[in-house]
Amino acid sequence: MQRENYGVRTPRNMTLAELKLWNANPDDHSWRSQYLHDMPDYLAGYFADRYQKILSGKHGRRRANAFLRQTIGQSVLPRLQLVRTRYRLNDAAQFELPFFKQLDRLPTLDRQDIRDLAYKMASFLSQSLAEFVDKVSIPQEADELPVTLTGYRYIAELAALTGTQPPYWAEFCSAKGELPLRKAQSGLLRMVAPEWWRGRLKQMRDLQREHMAIAVGQVQKAASPYVSRSTLAEWIEQKKRNREFFKRFDLINQDGERIALDEMVNRSVSNPAIRRRELMTRMRGFEDVANETGCVGEFYTITAPSRYHAVYSQGGFVSQWNGSSPRDTQRYLCRVWVRIRAALSREAIHVFGFRVVEPHHDGTPHWHMLLFMRPENVQRVQQIMRDQAYKEDSGELTTPQAMKARFHAEPIDPEKGSATGYIAKYISKNIDGYAMDGEKDDETGANMRDMAKAVSAWASRWRIRQFQQIGGAPVTVWRELRRMGDAHLPDKQMDAVLASASVASCWASYTMAQGGPLVAREDLVIRLCYELTEMGNEYGEDVQRVQGIYSPMVPDSEVMTRLVKWEKVAKLAEAPAEAGFSGGIAAPWSSVNNCTGPERRRLELELKARGFNGDEYEIGLLLKGCSLNAGAKMRLFYRNGRLQEEPF
Repeated sequence: MQRENYGVRTPRNMTLAELKLWNANPDDHSWRSQYLHDMPDYLAGYFADRYQKILSGKHGRRRANAFLRQTIGQSVLPRLQLVRTRYRLNDAAQFELPFFKQLDRLPTLDRQDIRDLAYKMASFLSQSLAEFVDKVSIPQEADELPVTLTGYRYIAELAALTGTQPPYWAEFCSAKGELPLRKAQSGLLRMVAPEWWRGRLKQMRDLQREHMAIAVGQVQKAASPYVSRSTLAEWIEQKKRNREFFKRFDLINQDGERIALDEMVNRSVSNPAIRRRELMTRMRGFEDVANETGCVGEFYTITAPSRYHAVYSQGGFVSQWNGSSPRDTQRYLCRVWVRIRAALSREAIHVFGFRVVEPHHDGTPHWHMLLFMRPENVQRVQQIMRDQAYKEDSGELTTPQAMKARFHAEPIDPEKGSATGYIAKYISKNIDGYAMDGEKDDETGANMRDMAKAVSAWASRWRIRQFQQIGGAPVTVWRELRRMGDAHLPDKQMDAVLASASVASCWASYTMAQGGPLVAREDLVIRLCYELTEMGNEYGEDVQRVQGIYSPMVPDSEVMTRLVKWEKVAKLAEAPAEAGFSGGIAAPWSSVNNCTGPERRRLELELKARGFNGDEYEIGLLLKGCSLNAGAKMRLFYRNGRLQEEPF
């Protein structure tokens, strides 16, 4: 029962969860703090609600405190500490980084906090670089490369203290301290840019936050399957923000033609329905190729050992869990697949098909694979895959059920349905749940269509590629050819590939015209050609964009497919309905309209340097006389042709 604590002084330094429980039961606050005080509020709030619910029940205080002692103290906190240790910064960071405390509580920061921290980190590294250059005596005749590499190494080592890998650092280390000049310069530009740090910090915060939620059991069938509630809510909110952003802009070409940006997005593979249909087309095409070439299909499932799983399917923590995140488990499964492919290659066995990655209820990924092969290779492929799947932690495979859970092979039975039918539900479940109304999810027992959002949020949060084509011609060329319609190409073979993609829309024909399901990249009939823009971004890096297609077999066969250049612009203001003239009046010219191209570009770069998006919306607000919240109780405004800051 909740008590009113009039006249009782509230202890200092309480977290929000502790304050909530203080109001319900102040007598046990000191004892309770050992379990909840050091737990982030976004996690502790969940347990505080459970504590209050138990406290108001039949056995009240005794049962509620037993819950804290047994569930939190004995099970949850050790697992949370296991994960926290992985992200703990080293001792050097505490002395070198003035923002160490903020980094240490990164999972608790909100969007504005991350923006402020990114600005501080970029400013600190920029200042550190300037001080380093002043301290180091550099001969006037010194070459630019060694001087730049010295500065790069110094700043990169500082950046690495934050727990992230500096740009080009892996290449720098593997080359024993060597790096091309342009890359070293671009790496320095990134490390002193607030916008680069904002993206890095946001990703680090998201992964740590979700990993800790898995550790304490807030990602499971009994709580929130696949992802935590906060991650699902953030994903839904981000989708909403994306839609609103697309609605604010048009695309315009050099001829002045305009098209709504959201319309273009809906016509691309960003649209879940189009993405699903394309995947099904490709899968069906592979099945047709298999039938034409006499191949047979097998359906495989590969799962990681128990130490990668956080929670049992029926509930309860897995005692041997090693603190792995879904990304760790995905890397393990990729290593297994690398060994499988190497073994198949040594025996000259070829397969093609698709892989689907989906999560267990606790977020741990597992693989479903539909592969086609020659009938005489079926048993050997099964044996190789089974051996590699069983290789690690084989001691726990003591029952047929455990062995089946780790690896299972199922031949495609035409009487039960087509090969595409075997994988169709996995494609639908992992995109939008299309045509699955009323069906129950095997993992959670919930409605399959409802779970599709959680699965998509899981893939987005952990940046796991859900679908992977194995073998066959690239889909990027297929998409580019479909833009060309019924055009004609310089060679008959090229024309055949084009017709199969753009006219017939047949993946099987396209695959065979490109050289078959096992074609090597260098043997493709049609490949993409790219346009290279030197120093094409704000970090001075080369930017590569698709320009068209060509055939390595036909000289001078390049065909440009991206002839029209589109630029993102703000939507035109609509004329007011109450206009006095019959046709309405045109939208008035504003400072946004009158802003010159170079001025807008400079303003965009300056905003990005301060950690903002630098998009048309923010630029428009500034040019209209509005201000932006720059953090640290400062506002940013545009006056006399330059950005200025002043206190609120």
